[in-house]
Amino acid sequence: MTSKHHPPRLILPPPLKRGDTVALILPASRLEEDFYEASLKAFREEGFFVATFPGKKKRHRFFSAADEDRAKELNWALTEPGINAVFCCRGGYGSMRLLPYLHKFNLKKWRPKIFVGYSDVCFLHQWLSNRLGWLSFHGPLVGQISKTALVNMIEEVLRLPDRKAEVWSECRLIRKGQAEGRLVGGNLSMLQTSGEAALPREKLILALEDVNEYHYRIDRMIWALIHAGYSRFVKGIVLGSFHQCGKVEKNPFPWEWIRESLEQLCPDGPILEAAQFGHGLKVQRLLPLGMKLRLKGKEFRWQRPLVQS
Repeated sequence: MTSKHHPPRLILPPPLKRGDTVALILPASRLEEDFYEASLKAFREEGFFVATFPGKKKRHRFFSAADEDRAKELNWALTEPGINAVFCCRGGYGSMRLLPYLHKFNLKKWRPKIFVGYSDVCFLHQWLSNRLGWLSFHGPLVGQISKTALVNMIEEVLRLPDRKAEVWSECRLIRKGQAEGRLVGGNLSMLQTSGEAALPREKLILALEDVNEYHYRIDRMIWALIHAGYSRFVKGIVLGSFHQCGKVEKNPFPWEWIRESLEQLCPDGPILEAAQFGHGLKVQRLLPLGMKLRLKGKEFRWQRPLVQS
């Protein structure tokens, strides 16, 4: 296994086009059948073939299936040569429970593909990066968004070959500046400082969002990263949505204190907030996790293409 301190060379997925085959998977919590079927229908109406896992899956507790069966579905989706992209339908909880079973598969048979999801799936994003060097995409869970949002997401996936530099005008600057580093992160509560899905120890641009957390817990998670030594590596921070965080706190923990902690985590570089990714948003940007990024103000410049040419 590649060390988290030295991630392997970045491997890009092939681009997606209409007429290709996609897989919709459930690596964590269950999804109501009506929502899953609606997602299948929407992809087909947009001109894609949709492959479904041929193995047996039975709902298990609040998971979509037992851990081993969900791992088999992921292995199938990333091994099958006819599948061009993999979209996660729901997060919830359960992705990290797949790891003991993933070790049993021949990962040399896995083929790089566009892999999209967020929330609990952020564990898999970083594991794929550390273990295989794959670029993957923090993006919507297709079983939990409207048809309009799903079509918008598909269009953004189809435009990946053309993404080079872009201005995220919706952002607000907490601290100005410029930085270079590998874009990593996602759901703050899923970020690891040790183990096979740990954040790498190199120059990083850290993307953060979360949902339904007390503000003091968010602050504690930031300080966990500080105490793990990541202030040496975090050169910039981009904050997405923190949907319903702090909503029911009896003794509110001021967001200004969290900003001070973020400045400890990133002592010198730019810090932006209100970027269009994370929970509670109707439309999200696709974040190419693992890609090296040059960040200057609100301009994001990717240092390589996001898909194979």
